[in-house]
Amino acid sequence: MALSFGATFKAFRLEQNLSLSQAAGDIVGKSFLSKFERGQSAISAEKLWALLQRMNITVSEFQYRALRYTRTTSEAFFAQLREAVANNRQNIAAVDKLISQAEIRFNQTRLPTDRVNAIAARAIKYTILNGQKLPQDQIDYVADYLFRAEEWRSYHLQVISYMLIYLADATRRQIAQTLITQASKFQAIAGNREQATEILLNILALMIRDRHFQEVTEMLGLLAKNSGIQASLTSSIAFYALKSAYWFVSGEEARGRSELQWVFQTLHHLGEDEYAQALSHQWYQLTRQRIDYSPDMFDQD
Repeated sequence: MALSFGATFKAFRLEQNLSLSQAAGDIVGKSFLSKFERGQSAISAEKLWALLQRMNITVSEFQYRALRYTRTTSEAFFAQLREAVANNRQNIAAVDKLISQAEIRFNQTRLPTDRVNAIAARAIKYTILNGQKLPQDQIDYVADYLFRAEEWRSYHLQVISYMLIYLADATRRQIAQTLITQASKFQAIAGNREQATEILLNILALMIRDRHFQEVTEMLGLLAKNSGIQASLTSSIAFYALKSAYWFVSGEEARGRSELQWVFQTLHHLGEDEYAQALSHQWYQLTRQRIDYSPDMFDQD
């Protein structure tokens, strides 16, 4: 059961050991704030957000607690989907159940998101089975849904991440351009920023895998012009690993190996040897040149 906004606000205030006067400041009166906390007075969104800013509480943090940490229907759906395939368990029966549930909901609600959820789950299933192809009409349905939206949010980014491998090259390029164009919107929300960054990295990986060197060069150029999203990408060590693979397969082998060596050294010093091993495996998939990572490589340091 959800808490009232007033009770939620009071809980945050007490956690910070603030009096009513300290929390109210010059935004509202102490008496008014007391009544709001007791559910005896309503408050405008503008005033509430101002009070939250005063206490350094984000809107998302406030809403998350006020709603008792409940998820939207799609958030819950994707959480269950991730659980079904976590740790290589590959629980196809659970995925099939989720697909069926989403299709039943779509028949009842006719909401496009319910059908998109079913298609995204089917994409995961076929990826696991490694061989079945997702019907083209379903791929087109998701692509049409995405590009009809005026602005992408967390839900759209999550759908893209599940569907990316099935989308046409031109569609992936269009997604990358959209993410770069809307970068400032994604940068403002941490979760969306991370999702957008991961998608761009995966698009780069697919371009490198398919040897689309001109497209990689063009994309790197677009990223270099956008300081916001470039900062997010370059904060991810995976970006450097992908660039090293690109340089290697495009003919600059020495440069690629040197960059990968730097990636390995950095991860080793950060204590991320397991992640370095995963990037070593990705390097082999992209370049077909095996460079097995081992912490022993840097014992001399």
